[in-house]
Amino acid sequence: MQIGTIIREIREAQKATLEEIALAAGTNPSNLSRIERGVQGYSADTLAKIANALGVTVSQLHQRAESTELDPATEIHRISHRLAALTPENRELVDDFITLLLRRQGT
Repeated sequence: MQIGTIIREIREAQKATLEEIALAAGTNPSNLSRIERGVQGYSADTLAKIANALGVTVSQLHQRAESTELDPATEIHRISHRLAALTPENRELVDDFITLLLRRQGT
């Protein structure tokens, strides 16, 4: 998993805004957003400041990023958050797709 995704998950779990974490890290919200989405790189210094703003260490960010096993609760929270942003019609499409995947794997 990418570091940016981990940063976003931690920030959202803390119910912190981009603005709050960016301010605490000495960057601007648009930079933090691009880092979270993986479209902008970051220096070691910037990563350390973001980690500090989140109350974690850089090592903890890397450990979570390197973990191949995703925490189901975190994954469900992330998916739920994304589903809530969809229209009712698109949520129905997602449900249909999940049904198709379950049939495909024999569940």
